[in-house]
Amino acid sequence: MSYERSLTFNLRVRGLSEVEIAEALDEVRAHEAATGTPAEAEFGTAEEYAKQFPKQKRRTRGKTINAISTALAVAYVLLVVVLMLVFRVDIRDFVGPVTLLPAAGLVLVGLLAGFLTDYFQPAQKREKPTVVAGRE
Repeated sequence: MSYERSLTFNLRVRGLSEVEIAEALDEVRAHEAATGTPAEAEFGTAEEYAKQFPKQKRRTRGKTINAISTALAVAYVLLVVVLMLVFRVDIRDFVGPVTLLPAAGLVLVGLLAGFLTDYFQPAQKREKPTVVAGRE
């Protein structure tokens, strides 16, 4: 795992915006280029460096995926309860003996997909301001 990917993930977990993450990565890259030493030698591990940034309340794509999968699992459980109590339909005929297994599977898949989304989503590049001749 590269230092930049690890730092991006750790900053994303701490709730930094994509712009703030891009700025932090730009600073790390600039420092590496200026000194010629690896970022880990200068800043420590990506986890240690990320701890210097304050935690913020921000919803990442991964957290959104987790919330959606959990909501779907809850909706499934409610549907099972309504079918069994109101309509007297035994859901086990359709899903097998473990009635809550699909709900647990939804939550598990959602957690994994959310983690992988936050981990593998590349940091956005910071846009450089354009300078127009004759304007300040």
